[in-house]
Formats: sequence, structure tokens, C-alpha cells
Amino acid sequence: MKYRVGQAIFVHDQEQTLMIDTGGNYDETKFSVGKQIILPFLSVNGVGKLNQLILTHLDQDHKGGYESIKHALPIKNIYSNEQVEVADSSQFDYCYQGQKWQWNDQVALTVLSPKAEQLGNAKDEKNEMSCVVYLQVKNAQPYQNFLLMGDAGWPTEYQILQDYPDLKVDVLVLGHHGSRHSSAYAFLKQLNPKLAVASAGFNNRYGHPSTVVQSRLKELKIPLLTTIEQGSIHFSKHKSIMVIEFERDSKQWLKP
Repeated sequence: MKYRVGQAIFVHDQEQTLMIDTGGNYDETKFSVGKQIILPFLSVNGVGKLNQLILTHLDQDHKGGYESIKHALPIKNIYSNEQVEVADSSQFDYCYQGQKWQWNDQVALTVLSPKAEQLGNAKDEKNEMSCVVYLQVKNAQPYQNFLLMGDAGWPTEYQILQDYPDLKVDVLVLGHHGSRHSSAYAFLKQLNPKLAVASAGFNNRYGHPSTVVQSRLKELKIPLLTTIEQGSIHFSKHKSIMVIEFERDSKQWLKP
């Protein structure tokens, strides 16, 4: 059996909660990633609401769990590169370059792409119009700066290099699950992250992450973690150290 590729990223501190994308979902009658994966995960971690939800774009493998989550949890603010229906208690806005959110003096988020004037192209260029999010966590060695690429590929990567030539990236979440049309050699070389992460389903039909991308990473000596090998991947700050943990080592949230 070949499994689809999906992505969902959850970020939180003591006060704020953010979800970036809501995983893949193709047939609610057979399996709901929102009801059976994301909501149980949030519940066991004591999360009863979301302050922010960013849908990087509206492909099904990134917004698949949205409907279930929208009806189950209060969500204060929802952002995407295209308009989506929201609950009465939620506010919608487009994501665009330059948006910033400062949770406290420790966590900051910035949208690096798309540019506001490009949003009209989102329906035709969904992947390249992905909301690219830059997350900074202060005093968290060795991983403080995270770049989350959505499904963006080479054109967006080169634009980011032009717009942010001094961008510091410790962890790069590969664009488009590590497809061969993302993670250009020049992009990887200039950013030189300490770690790359790819969200991809086991034996997925697209072959993500691409062997070409894996070869580039290997040549540049950038370690790669994938959800195929590690399951869900957690970065947890303990005092001033950012620790990596794998959900495969603790299945508590899957227990009844």
C-alpha cells in the first residue's frame, strides 16, 4: 500500500498555541486525520483552543484535518494564501510577507512569502504561493531558527535568498516534502542549516523525500530527519537547550 503525504506542525509555549497546516485527509469515511490524529494529540497535551492557525496553502495534504478541527476547537485567528470558511468565533486574514507576531520576548514568527501583491496568483500557483514561516526561539541551543517552507519550491527559494541574504536557519522543514523541485543546491548551501526535516508518508507514491534532495543534503553534510523514519518529531525547550524527541518513542497519545 502507498500512503499519501501530509503535514501538520504544532507550536506552543505557556500561553500561546499555533498550528501550521492540518495534515492530509482524502476520505473522511475511512480515516479522519483531524479526528483521529490531531485532536487526540492536542487533547492529551491539554490544548483546548488555538490562538493561530496558518494553512500554508489549500492543497488537501495540508488542510485535510481543518474541517474537523474547526468544528471541535475555538480558533482565534486563521491565515492562508486563499480565503477559507471560518467559524463565527474566528477571524480570517491572508498571510503575506512582512507579517510578524511576537508572542513574548522568547518567540517570534515572521511570514517571508508570498508578497502581498502576489496573492491573486494563489489559485494558479498554490505551491509557490505557500505561506513560508520563519520561527525564532531565543536562548534555545542548538536549534533557535526554524524555516517552514510549506510546498514552496525553487522560485520561492531563490526569492527568499534575494530578500533575506543573511537569514539564519538552524532547522529547515523542506519545501514540498522534499520533492525534487524543491531544496535547490544553492538554497541549501547558503542557508546551511544544522538539520533538515521532511514530512512524508511511508512508501508514498511521490517518492518524497526525493533521492536527489537526499543526495544534496548528504553532499552538504546536512542531517535529515523524516516522519517516515522517526514518526512525528518534537523540538522541546528545556531551560536553554532545544531537545529533539520522536513520537515513536512514546505512543501515549494514541492509547485509548
